[in-house]
Amino acid sequence: MKTDIDINKIKIDVSWPIIGRLKDELYPYDGYDHIRYTARALCENEQGLFGFLHIKGEDYFGKRDHLETCGGGVEENELFDVALEREIQEEMGYEAKDIRLLGSVLDCYNLINRITLSTFFHCRVDTREKIEMSRTEEEQILISEIVWLDPLAALDRLENQAKSRCDKLVQARDALALRYYLENCTELLK
Repeated sequence: MKTDIDINKIKIDVSWPIIGRLKDELYPYDGYDHIRYTARALCENEQGLFGFLHIKGEDYFGKRDHLETCGGGVEENELFDVALEREIQEEMGYEAKDIRLLGSVLDCYNLINRITLSTFFHCRVDTREKIEMSRTEEEQILISEIVWLDPLAALDRLENQAKSRCDKLVQARDALALRYYLENCTELLK
């Protein structure tokens, strides 16, 4: 059953910061019928560059050509940090190290009637130590490459280079998390 929910009034009971709330104003609103919990990573390599998945293709949201943080759904009875480690291995083929919680972004996807609590972490990966990936069939189709960028270049690309509505939604979420990290956490994580 779809319900009329104001994202700004949703109470989330977590012990970490909610670093932002994003309302979908790009697709028509028809209520929400579920909440999805995800773990997402700002992956930093040994050179100080941040890794993003380049998503390219077409699906339910239409044409996609954007950068996206590595991550995905938290499975039943799975801890957020464990989900994060699994997603990095599956999607990027690296082992996550020095995992640090940043906070969550609460965002909406009107097209699929969903609210998502995306919990972001910063972690380090050593790109010289590749391990076997196990991408889903959809991920094999949509993930064209891993792009490594200086954090300020990544932020500029996330905030200013979205082409489609889906690109704008995803990149706004990830830009919010990266901006939060750059403004609040860089000294704490060194």
